[in-house]
Amino acid sequence: MNEQALRQLVKDADAAAGAPHAMGGDLATVIQHRLRRRRQSQLAGASIVLCAMLAVVPLIRTNPKPSGQADLSRARAELSMIRLQADSQAATVNRLVQYQQSLDVRTKAARKFDRGQPLGRLQQQRESAARLLTQDGEYRRAIELFPETHWASIARQRLQT
Repeated sequence: MNEQALRQLVKDADAAAGAPHAMGGDLATVIQHRLRRRRQSQLAGASIVLCAMLAVVPLIRTNPKPSGQADLSRARAELSMIRLQADSQAATVNRLVQYQQSLDVRTKAARKFDRGQPLGRLQQQRESAARLLTQDGEYRRAIELFPETHWASIARQRLQT
């Protein structure tokens, strides 16, 4: 078949199938109208279902209203449970406050003990200074300034070798 015959065949097939647009517009407009109609029908269906559910819900009520006496006794029972819980929590808070106070007392005692040991703190500072001098390689200064420290003995050993 030649090209002329194929074109004629395609035109005949298009004519037999009918126009792709039924509303007189192009294909995109037709598709948009279909989608809009579909959304509208879905929204209408959802609205009908929602209205039906809202109409049925008040009719489903299975529990009759309890008498006032039953409500009162249940309220008293709940109130007593709430009071028990509150008392329990208050006792827990009191125990925690007492524990915190005991920790504060211990901390104050430890500070007083540390303040009462100035010679120990002074010795620690001497050791620290001697260590720094020894690590910097100033062995003679470490021996001169802090001769009784451990680091002064290490400095002496390093000077001898």
